[in-house]
Amino acid sequence: MTGNIQLKNMTLLEEPLVATFLPEGGMNLASYKLGNVEVIDQNTRSLYEERKAGLGALIGPHFHQREEVSTGYDEALFPHIAKGKKEGRKDPFSHGIGRYVPWKYVASETQIKARLRGDDLYQGVPLKVFEGQDFVMTYEARLLPSGLFIEYKVESEKPSVIGLHYYYAFSGKGSVHGSVQNTYRDQKEWKPLPKEWTEGNENHLHFSLPQQADFGFLPAKKTPNEHDYHLILDTDAYSLHIDYNTASNTEISCQVFHPDKASYVCIEPLSAKNPAAPLLKQNALEVKLEIFKYT
Repeated sequence: MTGNIQLKNMTLLEEPLVATFLPEGGMNLASYKLGNVEVIDQNTRSLYEERKAGLGALIGPHFHQREEVSTGYDEALFPHIAKGKKEGRKDPFSHGIGRYVPWKYVASETQIKARLRGDDLYQGVPLKVFEGQDFVMTYEARLLPSGLFIEYKVESEKPSVIGLHYYYAFSGKGSVHGSVQNTYRDQKEWKPLPKEWTEGNENHLHFSLPQQADFGFLPAKKTPNEHDYHLILDTDAYSLHIDYNTASNTEISCQVFHPDKASYVCIEPLSAKNPAAPLLKQNALEVKLEIFKYT
């Protein structure tokens, strides 16, 4: 595993906060802890080692199985490609090239700034060859006493999407809840929000866990004056409050992913309404992650 960068701070209650990044390993958030409470699922480390999924992976500049896949490079540069082909995966970088390659970065005790360009080289090959377009992505994280603040931006040759595909530790029972619009995306199909997901409160998601999920939700604000959208993940061990927004008022969604019997749930803020068909060549995603542990 590549070198760790640890950001450290203290909460107002004098509890330690630690966020551990792997900038040379796809800018992965490998750990995020409040005291002894870890919210990133360490059981997914093997997924990270195998194909750069798992732990706190990034999305960008695309997030779908492309029909036209880039060629013209030695596939042996990425060991996961051969296995993916055997399993029927056509696009070796379906979540974007960002998670697979080293980022350039600078860091202090409480902050890290990172950048990835299409002209950057990986084993002598420009990244735009793998991605199929030129792009610039920047990622900045600040660990403040109230939580982890992330600003993630993209400028690209083609319409693109960025997002956070963090694998949050989950066992037992829990829920995801927050204000959402009354339709959701199930793969390529838009459907009405089921009543059993709202507990009778229209436009308020209450998605009980464990249950299988791979759904896209469109956020709503409680009041017109609110700046951010809000989702909360409640587990047996902690509560994670997720505030997020994009530079666009319409190109925004959040994916909830929980495979059957998985030790994690992914709550993925995205800079597109439909990640398979993004509309913008320039966008920014702002996210705040605040951990609350039970006393």
